[in-house]
Amino acid sequence: METQFEVVTPEINETTNKALTIIEDVRSISIVTVDDYRFAQGLMKTVKDRMKELTDTRMEQTRPLNESKNKIIAFFSVPLQKLNDARNYLNTIMVKWTEEQEANRREEERRLQEGARKRAEEEALRQALEAEAAGEKEEAEAIIQEPVYVPPIRVMSEVPKSKESHIRETWSAEGFDLMATVKAIAEGKAPLQAIEYDMTFLNGQARSYKQSLNIPGVRAVSRKTQV
Repeated sequence: METQFEVVTPEINETTNKALTIIEDVRSISIVTVDDYRFAQGLMKTVKDRMKELTDTRMEQTRPLNESKNKIIAFFSVPLQKLNDARNYLNTIMVKWTEEQEANRREEERRLQEGARKRAEEEALRQALEAEAAGEKEEAEAIIQEPVYVPPIRVMSEVPKSKESHIRETWSAEGFDLMATVKAIAEGKAPLQAIEYDMTFLNGQARSYKQSLNIPGVRAVSRKTQV
């Protein structure tokens, strides 16, 4: 038997080849009589025994590798965790500062917009008073009635941008009232994708009640396997 790795010893090759000799017997069997079925039962036991033998042999080879891998992971886990904690701390204070700057920016934007609107309203009132003083009452009324337009004012953010570190905003959903979602789906106000079956719960119910399972929209499914 050809292998793609060098750790396989002649003994392992021999064990593997021996285990596979039963494959032809399994493929050639057909069950017609009770004796055939009993023979298949015997083959099943042999297949299981050889699978266990190969698994044990494999574990003998991989266990030392896993132990070495676990030691390496354990060695690096502490410093990596410390660095991760440092990253999380920086993330917390940087996001907090950024949110404060954004709040300040929006407030400054609102203040400037409000000031511009007030000045525009005062200017419109001045023009209306001048028109009325000149006897142009209709023009004065039109000036008063016309909505004051103030171009949007934008205040640029002062948060530095960097390729190495920047704020990324991500959104996710959080369910808090399952019954409300179920009612919304029933009323056509929410898509069916908004909810999904809890298969852990439903499989448990199927194992308990079997064919007697009685949940609308759910059925018990039986699949048989020789063990």
